Amino acid sequence: MRLRAHCLHLAILACIAQMAQMAQADDGLTQTTISVHAGGKPVGGLIFPIGAKVKTSAVANLIDTDDRQVRYAGNVQGRITVPAGEVILFGDELVFSSEAISAERHRAVRDLEAMAASDQLYRGRSLTGQLSADEWKQQTAIDVANMKRLAEIIDSFGWPGLRFAGAASQTAFAVLQHADPASQRTYLPLLRDAVGRSDALGSHLAMLEDRVRIREGKPQLYGSQLSGDPLRFDPIEDEARVDERRRSIGLEPLADYAKRFGLAYTPKGK
Repeated sequence: MRLRAHCLHLAILACIAQMAQMAQADDGLTQTTISVHAGGKPVGGLIFPIGAKVKTSAVANLIDTDDRQVRYAGNVQGRITVPAGEVILFGDELVFSSEAISAERHRAVRDLEAMAASDQLYRGRSLTGQLSADEWKQQTAIDVANMKRLAEIIDSFGWPGLRFAGAASQTAFAVLQHADPASQRTYLPLLRDAVGRSDALGSHLAMLEDRVRIREGKPQLYGSQLSGDPLRFDPIEDEARVDERRRSIGLEPLADYAKRFGLAYTPKGK
């Protein structure tokens, strides 16, 4: 497949990837990521599974290397080969780097991946969330155990964002979303920081931030929460600027979000 960089003026493409000949943890585990940069800042990327066998090669006008990474700049043409096929890369700048993955981190990611199934073991059986008292009791016990393990992971590694856990970072959010209010308040600032460095989804922050605020009797910030019959938005703080706040974390205008629920929304001041 071909990966094209359409970032701003297509000025810079930076690729960060693990190379087999670079540093490895004692157990031989490595992880490959591809980070796309624009203006010297990361703006997106790809993350390969821990342990995936990835081969890389590239040519460029400038090549800098050390024991952790190889940086390519100027008319870069690169190639990444994975078991499923090849990824063709091209752009102005490529950086290939390596990160040793400890057994503890590997176990943490695997535990997060496993939580995806248990988080939905009972609640996933019903589209309406209508479960028996015994089913909710079983699911609650699972939620408590998952949150306990997530807290251990956070204590060791910080918030398990996209760069740490890949797709499993979304499971970390799901576990926190289904956790007790005290845990949500405790770890909300970490999720907020992760979104600020593009390491977590803005939609996750909006949902958790708004739910915590509403529970505390405060108006929501991002307009993610609706309730009532007929359905309507819960009170929004400084509603005239809600789209500005939503845009700051990568969310669409509230009017577009409202359409998902069959609602028509007119922004304040219009």
